[in-house]
Amino acid sequence: MKIIYCISGMYKSGGIERVLAGKANYLVSHGCEVAIVTTDQAGRKDFFPIDERVKRIDLGLNYDELDSLPTWKRYWRTLQMKKTHRALLIEVLQRERADIVVSVLRQEFSFLPTIKDGSKKIFESHTSYYTKVLMYPKEAKLKRFLGLARIAYDKTIAQEYDQVVILTHEEVAHWQPIPQVSVIPNSLPFHPSEHAPLENKDIIAVGRMEYQKNFPELLSIWASVAPGYPEWRLHIWGEGYLLDSLKAQAEKLGIANQTIFEGVTSDMHKAYADSSIYVMTSHFEGLPMVLLEAQATGLPIVSYACPSGPRDIVTDGKDGYLITPYDQDAFKERLTQLMESASLRQAMGQEAVQSAERFTTEAVMRQWETLFQSLVNGKH
Repeated sequence: MKIIYCISGMYKSGGIERVLAGKANYLVSHGCEVAIVTTDQAGRKDFFPIDERVKRIDLGLNYDELDSLPTWKRYWRTLQMKKTHRALLIEVLQRERADIVVSVLRQEFSFLPTIKDGSKKIFESHTSYYTKVLMYPKEAKLKRFLGLARIAYDKTIAQEYDQVVILTHEEVAHWQPIPQVSVIPNSLPFHPSEHAPLENKDIIAVGRMEYQKNFPELLSIWASVAPGYPEWRLHIWGEGYLLDSLKAQAEKLGIANQTIFEGVTSDMHKAYADSSIYVMTSHFEGLPMVLLEAQATGLPIVSYACPSGPRDIVTDGKDGYLITPYDQDAFKERLTQLMESASLRQAMGQEAVQSAERFTTEAVMRQWETLFQSLVNGKH
């Protein structure tokens, strides 16, 4: 079987790039032919290692060069570039004769189903259905309205695909009445053989320092907890444009000595293993890999039940706690329960390891192989 993935580039350190690299590597090692078609690679080095058997094709379009243009000019140039993009992709697909072609919602998303090369077309969604609305604060009413229009447009295009694959069961209802929707989660990027002992008095949060992750709210919660537990520390891993303001907020709240901004590391497994509780207060997610990684390391989780992902990962009261978004009092209560009880942390940590088994590479890729085969055989 031959599978082609379309993406802007593989040089970024994002979740989609990591997931795609893992899938490609797995598939070529299990007898499939795999190619990755990019538009913006521009000779840059892949961030995640990719098997040399994976064929690489770059179309040399470089949409990212348009980002500095004024809005109207960027829009016009993007439309012009898409025409070239479609023509080049037609040439590639007619030459490669793939069985399956996958879009991860990049520029080809809008026209890929119109290319009649004999392949089955899959749209693979990696974010929440309402991301284009939730990415803006409630006060940004116009942007949220435009976001709804973009969602409606994407849904119309998605109906033209042979299959739509989403990450969580909680989002299935949003895609109705499209019948060809499957749920396949992302798989774990690592499978630790050793788990966190849960003895350190350290709490961990991981993510970009951006609006989506809602770290200001996490600091507010921590400020109401930390003074009563002076031996505990909150470690926040990541970087982003809000870092300086978050540091200033920690100082203002008087929790700077119990809040450590760690930056980034190539050894996240150690960061999880040195911790005893994972916390997340995001406004929205897709399927948060950080929760999967924390579970695999044996950490109990306290997370807002934001759209979407936490409900598919955490079983409330078993391997962690799901909190109604923005209920800071409930978050504080569950967090302190875990901080005060080593036995509760151990029990939930053991359950977390078992829960993570649902997301192993083998378990997830078997679902993909089954889907690919059924599409090729005409059973979907």
